[in-house]
Amino acid sequence: MTPLGPNSKPRPSLVAEASRQPSSLLQKLGLVAFGFFLAVLALETALRLGGFIVLSLREHRNAVALRQKGAYRILCIGESTTEGQYPVFLEQALNGRNLGIRFSVIDRGIGGTNSSALVDRMEADLEAYRPDMVIAMMGINDRGPHMPYEPDTNSRFVRFIRTLRTYKLARIAWMHIASTGRRAGRALHEAVTARWESIWPKARPAPTREAAQYKAYMELGRIYKEQGNFAEAAAAFEQALKINPRDEDAYVGLGNVFQSEGKSAKAVAAFEQALKINPRDTDVYMGLGATLRDQGESAKAAAAFKKALESNPGNDNAYAGVLWAYLWGIGDTAQSGSLLEKPLRGNPALMDRVYGARSTIYAAMGYPKLAKQYHEKAEVLRLKEYDQLTVDNYHRLITLLDRHGVRLVCVQYPMRSVEPLKKIFQGQTDGIVFVDSEKVFKDAVKRSSLREYFEDMFAGDFGHCPDKGNKLLAENIAAVLARDVFRK
Repeated sequence: MTPLGPNSKPRPSLVAEASRQPSSLLQKLGLVAFGFFLAVLALETALRLGGFIVLSLREHRNAVALRQKGAYRILCIGESTTEGQYPVFLEQALNGRNLGIRFSVIDRGIGGTNSSALVDRMEADLEAYRPDMVIAMMGINDRGPHMPYEPDTNSRFVRFIRTLRTYKLARIAWMHIASTGRRAGRALHEAVTARWESIWPKARPAPTREAAQYKAYMELGRIYKEQGNFAEAAAAFEQALKINPRDEDAYVGLGNVFQSEGKSAKAVAAFEQALKINPRDTDVYMGLGATLRDQGESAKAAAAFKKALESNPGNDNAYAGVLWAYLWGIGDTAQSGSLLEKPLRGNPALMDRVYGARSTIYAAMGYPKLAKQYHEKAEVLRLKEYDQLTVDNYHRLITLLDRHGVRLVCVQYPMRSVEPLKKIFQGQTDGIVFVDSEKVFKDAVKRSSLREYFEDMFAGDFGHCPDKGNKLLAENIAAVLARDVFRK
């Protein structure tokens, strides 16, 4: 081999070899970045595809409302007590008052969701529907672990990132890591990783990958249910069951989705499958009891709630379920009376619902003094301990609406005092319209009966309304708007 002299040039092969290593490293980094981008894009696409389904009747009605030029647009947000409930009657009630304005009411309620999900999509709703007013009746589902809110921002880029479902999935992962500790955090990390790898796979031992995918589908099912995407939620839980058909949690998740959709027969079948696996699971009996109650099977519902109470004597929701099943469906005031003063030792955050249930039941049984006593106890708790998630999200909502110049109307749930709702804003209530639904409903129930205005009492002192209850709520809201907003 001839040595290189001072004026000699290296052979091209040596130059290529000398430059290949940094170039190769850059190529690898570029491939990793490109692969990550593709994974995000594929995951985002997969998460969004489920949302593109045929327009429901509600969305069709919203589209018609949007086309009504010159109409005063009102957008209603809330949970199952809003979705498909009072908004259609509100439009009729307002237009029937001949206020000199044509009203168009848009229903954006989502059953089974919480206030975080409702406010998270408000920016998009404002852009899509351009409302003049937003009516909010929300917060009843805000107990338990939920996604924390983020401060508003004027940055278009940050707002775009927050609309991505992959971003929301990452936030939920972080929430669980922070709230449940390292062990739960590692489990959730595996679940999210498995979801990513199902789109951008890499070598991994099959059993570990399978277990992580099961956790991923379970988490996605819960996310979709909270968002009100029931078809996607059911599909996720069914995928989890294909991986682990002997885990009752997936059946419970599936049953809860079917129950939220009103598919009672499918819900009962899912809960019964869960009971075959674990006949002492409190969550199964609670879901089964709620479904049977919705079907009007009060005696069977009472039996299911009693089983839940036996499995967990501190479950005050089960206790309230038994009470209402006896009084509501069976008409057994003796059984209700024997249970009314049962010592309570459950979740303090739910105690206002239990006191509310006691108040309403005593009123129905003809004991007004006891009804007043428990109503006052419930109100003290609500004034003192309004759920922080609800407080935060109402503040987020008013900040966002103020920025867009949209009027906010806060509606209190039927049978409940508006004062705790006002307290959320700590005296800064200028420009906010509050609708108190307590007196009109209590007077109506006193003249008639609870059954005339409620289909159930899931919240203790109120529940879902039939048409008669929704018309009463809509008329009450219309009367307040006519007086306090349109001065008629």
